[in-house]
Amino acid sequence: MLIKVNALNQQAYTILKNKILKKEISPGTRLIDSQLAKEFGISRTPLRDAIRKLVEDGLVMPGKNGKGYYVYKPSAKDINEIFEMRLILDIAAATKLINVIIPEQPEIIDKIAQFDMVEHDLDSFVLSDEDFHNALITFCKNSRMTEIYADLQAQTRAFRSVTSQDQARVEKARTYHKKIIDGLCSGQLDETIDAIKEHVELSRIDALADYTDQEDT
Repeated sequence: MLIKVNALNQQAYTILKNKILKKEISPGTRLIDSQLAKEFGISRTPLRDAIRKLVEDGLVMPGKNGKGYYVYKPSAKDINEIFEMRLILDIAAATKLINVIIPEQPEIIDKIAQFDMVEHDLDSFVLSDEDFHNALITFCKNSRMTEIYADLQAQTRAFRSVTSQDQARVEKARTYHKKIIDGLCSGQLDETIDAIKEHVELSRIDALADYTDQEDT
């Protein structure tokens, strides 16, 4: 039986993704398709497709002037700026939800909560976490806010994917999700904002720990 090209694409994508998440391929490493194709025993076509998918995931970035592809390695400045923007948007979303949206549509709380009710394994938690935060933004019904948040999410996907491989960090995130939901339910804006600030700050610290060294910081 012949293996379909799509199957090769997926296999190459899975292998590369796992190597990146486990840091078997270090952040900042250039991905040379000819070498990887030879290592995997496949042609360049499925390998290139796999790399393109990793670009969509935010784990790989095109080089300057479109030359080559590199495993994403954000600087400390990148991480700090991204989480600063996330904090601003999350607080704005919570404020609008509590003051405007939820009083008119209380059922939205249940819709947000459903994204954090199911226990997830480490591999699926990233998607669940994204869904939860997306819900906070989406239900604000501000298309520009949603667009900006989507751009930030693409940039944070790389370090979310890595930090989520630690069960303790996943449990911390779940704890803060619950605090945020409780704050929305009670209409306590200050408590909700405090939970958001702590959650975003811990995520920022984890990202810095995973992606920077002493020289960067």
